[in-house]
Amino acid sequence: MRFIKKVILGIILISIALIAVANRQLVTLQLVPDQLAPLLPIGNSYTLPLFLVILAAIVVGIFIGYLIEYIRERKHRRSAATSRREVSKLESEVANLKKKSGEQEDEILALLN
Repeated sequence: MRFIKKVILGIILISIALIAVANRQLVTLQLVPDQLAPLLPIGNSYTLPLFLVILAAIVVGIFIGYLIEYIRERKHRRSAATSRREVSKLESEVANLKKKSGEQEDEILALLN
């Protein structure tokens, strides 16, 4: 299983390296349209290699996907936590009842002796 993971990771890294080599030309990335540029204090455009723009877009997309999934599954995590607390409470109650029932049996056995 570890070997398969390493092979897949190697393929991914080789793919990233090939994309980087094939797309190393510089591109201008504009953050805002030219009409809004004078209104905003941030830099309007940056010159970056194309592979950085591609990789940054992939990373941002994965991050947004994980964030949306985390928010979507919040109710499931909350109900699971509630269920775990209830199970823990019931297990301790069962343990207490077993102790009490065991004490009663000891008293009955003591009377029989």
